[in-house]
Amino acid sequence: MPQKSSRSRLAALAVCAGAVVGANQVHASELVFWSVWNEPEPQAVALRKIMSAYSQKHPETSFKVVWNGRQNQTKLRGALQAGIPVDLMDADADQLAGGLQMDGLGYDLTGELTGETKSAFLPGVLDLYAVKGHYIQFPYIYNTVNFWYNKDLLKKVGGSVPATFDELLSLCRTTRKAGKDALVIEGNVGFYNVLYFSNYLERLKGSGAVVKAFEDKSGAGWSDPAVLAAAKASRAVWDAGCIAADAPGFQYPAGQQTIAQGDTLGELVASWLPTELSESTGKDFSWGAFNFPAVADGKGKATDLEVGLLSFMVLKNSAHPKEAASFLNDVIGEDSQKILVAEGGVGVPRRGVAWPAALADGQTAAANATALSPFGGGLTTAYPEFTSNVLHPEFNKMFLGKTTPEEFVSTLVAKTKEYWDSHK
Repeated sequence: MPQKSSRSRLAALAVCAGAVVGANQVHASELVFWSVWNEPEPQAVALRKIMSAYSQKHPETSFKVVWNGRQNQTKLRGALQAGIPVDLMDADADQLAGGLQMDGLGYDLTGELTGETKSAFLPGVLDLYAVKGHYIQFPYIYNTVNFWYNKDLLKKVGGSVPATFDELLSLCRTTRKAGKDALVIEGNVGFYNVLYFSNYLERLKGSGAVVKAFEDKSGAGWSDPAVLAAAKASRAVWDAGCIAADAPGFQYPAGQQTIAQGDTLGELVASWLPTELSESTGKDFSWGAFNFPAVADGKGKATDLEVGLLSFMVLKNSAHPKEAASFLNDVIGEDSQKILVAEGGVGVPRRGVAWPAALADGQTAAANATALSPFGGGLTTAYPEFTSNVLHPEFNKMFLGKTTPEEFVSTLVAKTKEYWDSHK
């Protein structure tokens, strides 16, 4: 027995040292990756191909993947508390910024990213979630917030892409006269609907206006007349007949399905919409997108863009941070980005890699972006608690006609002061 135990220990040490057992080489570093995707999803298929290609080029590195789905960050917190080793993870960038990154659990990638990597990104993407010039997140999927619409239906109703908000309301009336609805919403998805408010306010005051209003700890930031104007403009889309009267009752994804059915022209949402509707629309559906239009006397540009990114993050307590960072340098490479486009059907942050044809207008918007802000203006990123508990539900009540724009603004003023008073 003692001799057998000694041989077992020696064998274990040999394996740990990377010895070859039979015909199988043991990898020197196994990167443990916890993912926001479910294993059957196209994005997961793309990532598996990217990891496989990386291991072929770097046979010393392998991957162990846990496909957690949308609760990835929550599950990862439990794993970290239990001492389970994880090297890298991915998540919605906004949620990650307001979660694990804010808690200081990310590894600083700044010194690990090559000059080629940094220059590969489209304007503003890598810097969007940087902290004082330090890179904690690594974006790898790029969603643009636009009005996504049916080009064929726009032509059929005799409309044109609006350059101003007033032209958008005019398009709504034109579409209604043709017997169709211009826009649709999901009545139960407040973080989609608030895009009307955040985009209008940013067109008036410039990128970052939503966060700036909230960070006035007296609450008076919301008393700026531009805030009430943005709230009233959000209600104006109803007054102009842009949205079907029964839309408040839609439960996701009932609203977006009306686009696939040809009853509605489009929706203000991110560029994941064509991918989500691909089975319903088919390959011949003619997708277009236009930015939130300009507003009168606005400081923001119509080329300023809200985005929804997906990012990797290397964990601070990773056993292999440099190996994980090496993999991320590869993820932004042309070959890997093309795999994401072809298999995942998504937009990507690398310059010069064509997005799926249905997302072409989104890529144009990304390439020409003059300023970037996170989805919904960035409040979710910096202050997720206030956003989910106050801004989204209070806006949705106002947007759906249960309160007035004035009451909405008053509530923001009071709740913001209350928030900061409790966070002294």
